[in-house]
Amino acid sequence: MGATSCTALLAVAVAACTEPSGELAVPAADPIVFRDAVYPILLRDCGFPACHGTHERFFAIYGPGRTRLDPMTPIYDPPTPVEMELTYDRARSMLLGPHGPEDSLLVKKPIPLDQGGAGHRGDDLYGVPVFRTKDDQRYVTLYRWATGRAP
Repeated sequence: MGATSCTALLAVAVAACTEPSGELAVPAADPIVFRDAVYPILLRDCGFPACHGTHERFFAIYGPGRTRLDPMTPIYDPPTPVEMELTYDRARSMLLGPHGPEDSLLVKKPIPLDQGGAGHRGDDLYGVPVFRTKDDQRYVTLYRWATGRAP
């Protein structure tokens, strides 16, 4: 191998070992739309203790009738500000996708594979996904919020 080839190979190897610069930009999805429209959907469809309503999951959904962040909070009290903020922040973090929120796990996991879904262990016992189609109004609400197209 010649000196030029070794230099080129070394340059590629060094470039591959460098750390990416800058910070990860988490999408700034509307917190009011989240609180009023998206959170109730996530709480209803995803917040079960066996799913995302548990402290063991990174994407945990806390709130009334589900797991509470503070076990001393009465089960049916409205979500605490901390529960709402944590659920919002975790939902936003799930909007990071290779090509933006359209490719994110929050958008792709709850829909069927044949509609662009990513597969989800949260399908019910009969293999039915959280949302049967992309036309489900709950999914449309989630998608619009995630992609910044919420009214």
